[in-house]
Amino acid sequence: MSLGVGLASLCSVVALLYRLFTSYNLPSTLPWAGARGQHGRIARARANIASFFHLRQLLDEGYHEYSKRDRAYVLPYFLNGPEVVLPPSQIAWLVSQPDHILCQDKVNRQFLQAEYVFAHANLVKDPVHPEVIQQQLTRKLATFIPAIVQEMEHSLADKWGVNEGEWVEVGMYDTLLDIVTRLSLRVFMGPELCRDPALIKACQSFDRKVALPAAAISMFPELLKPIVAPFFTAYDYVQYLRCRRIILPIIRSRLEKLRNEELPVTDTKPPNDYIQWAIDHAFAKPVLDPLELDERVITSRFAVLCFAAIQSSVITLTNAIFDIVSSPERDDILSRLREDVLQATTTTSSSTSTSISSVVGDNAMVWTKASIAKMRLVDSSIRESMRLNGFIQRGVVKMVVAPEGVTLPDGSHLPCGTKVGVSGYSIHRDEDNYEDPNTFKPFRFTSLPPAGTTASPPQNLVNTSPTFMGFSHGAHACPGRFFAANQLKIALGHIALRYDITPAATAAAAVCEHGTVGDGAVTCTKRPENKWFFGHMAPPLTEKVRVRRRRNAASDFQAV
Repeated sequence: MSLGVGLASLCSVVALLYRLFTSYNLPSTLPWAGARGQHGRIARARANIASFFHLRQLLDEGYHEYSKRDRAYVLPYFLNGPEVVLPPSQIAWLVSQPDHILCQDKVNRQFLQAEYVFAHANLVKDPVHPEVIQQQLTRKLATFIPAIVQEMEHSLADKWGVNEGEWVEVGMYDTLLDIVTRLSLRVFMGPELCRDPALIKACQSFDRKVALPAAAISMFPELLKPIVAPFFTAYDYVQYLRCRRIILPIIRSRLEKLRNEELPVTDTKPPNDYIQWAIDHAFAKPVLDPLELDERVITSRFAVLCFAAIQSSVITLTNAIFDIVSSPERDDILSRLREDVLQATTTTSSSTSTSISSVVGDNAMVWTKASIAKMRLVDSSIRESMRLNGFIQRGVVKMVVAPEGVTLPDGSHLPCGTKVGVSGYSIHRDEDNYEDPNTFKPFRFTSLPPAGTTASPPQNLVNTSPTFMGFSHGAHACPGRFFAANQLKIALGHIALRYDITPAATAAAAVCEHGTVGDGAVTCTKRPENKWFFGHMAPPLTEKVRVRRRRNAASDFQAV
C-alpha cells in the first residue's frame, strides 16, 4: 500500500515538473501571455501556473496586448501544453490548411485523451462518427422532429410538473440534463430505451466524468500515461459497462440476424436508430471491415456519441435559460419567444394533417423542420447565448502534424506537435465585432443591416464565421450542429411556451442590488456566474429557478 502511494506521489511530482518546465521548441520571438514580457523557464513556469487558475485573464491579456495588434502569442495551458494563438487576421489561413499540415481532430483526441478514456482503441482513428452523423442523422433530421417534440413534451412535464399556476423550484442543470438525455436517446435508441432509468443514469454518469480523467491523464508525460490511465478511468469504465449491458442484447440480436441471413437487413422498415446506422455504414463500404460489426466497437461508439450530443446541448440550454431569466427584459423576452413559436407552428385545426404534434387552445401546432427554421427569435437567443457563454472558448485549435512543421503568415516557424488556433472567447467579446459585446441581447442576430451598407445579413445558429465560432469554424465545424440546433430550438420553444420562469427566491436576494419582488417573493436577477473548468466555461450546476406551468399552455398531446 505504501509502495503504491509512494509511486503515485512520485508520478505526480514528475508530472508537475514536466508540465511546468518542459521545452516546446517554440519561436523565441513569440511572447507568452502571463510571462510579463520575460523569457526563460522560470517565466514560462509562472505563466503555466497562472493558466491553471486564471486562464480567462490570460486570454484577455493576450488578445488585447497582441491579437489586437495583429501579433501571434503563446497561451500557456497547464493541462495540455501551450497553444500559439493567432490574430483574427490569420483565421482564413488557419482554416484553409489541409489536414496533413494542421489537424483539428488531433487536438480533440488529445483534449479527451481518447486513447485511454474511451473503451476501444479503434475509436481514436476511425472516421465513422462524422460519416454516420452526416449520412444518417443530418439527412434524416426532418423525420426525427415529431419524436423529439413528443419526448420534449413528456420529459418536460415529468421534470417541471404540470400543475398550472403553482410555482416550483427546479435545479436547472440537473433537470435539463435528464431532458436532453431523453431527447438524444429517443433519436439514438428509440422510444422504449430513451426512458430507461438505468440507461439514462449510465449515460449521464459516463458523460459527466469524461473530462475529469482526461484532464488528470493529460498532465503526465506520454511515457507514464499507460501506467496511470487505468486509475483515472476506472469509474468511467464501470459506467460504460452498465450502458453496454443494456444495449448489448439489441446489438447481438441485430448482428445474429445478419449472420443467419448472411446479407444486410432487408426489412421493409428497418429500425431507424444508431445501432442500425452503424451496421448499415459497415455494409455500405466496398470492403466489409469485421471490426465495424464488433459489438464492443458499436457500444463504445454509442457511448462517445452520447457524450458529444448530450453535454454540449445541456450546457448550451442551461446557459441560454440563465441568460434569459437574468435579463432585466425577461418577461418581454419570454413573451416574444412564445409569439415566435406560435407564429411559426400554429395553423387552424381544420387545415392540419398528421403532422400535428400538439394543440394549444383552438390552434394546432405543427412542428416540422420547416416551421422550426422560421423561429428567428428562438434561433437568435440561443446563438447570442453561445456567443457570450458558449462551451467552446478557443474557437478553432489545430495541431501541426507535418513532420517539417509549418510557417505562419508572419514568418514564425512552428515544429510538429505544436497547437495553434484562435481565441473564440475574445473574438466574441470584441467591440469591433459586436456592439456592447458583454451584454446579452437575445435578438441581436435578427436585425437587418442598415440600408446601403455592405454588412452581412443575420445568420442562423448553425452558421459559423470568423466572428462566430460557437460550433468552431471551417471544414471541421461540429458535424452534429444541425441536429443540435433543431433540438435546442424545440427545447427552448417548448419551455417558453409552457412555463413562466423567474430566478429562484433566495435569502441573499434581499440584499442583492438586482433584486425584484414578484408573487410575494424576493428574487435576485443577477446571473449566476459560470465557472472556468480546465480551459472551458461550465454553466451554473447547482443554481435553481422557479417555474410555473402556464394556464393557457394546457396541451392535448397527440403523438405522431
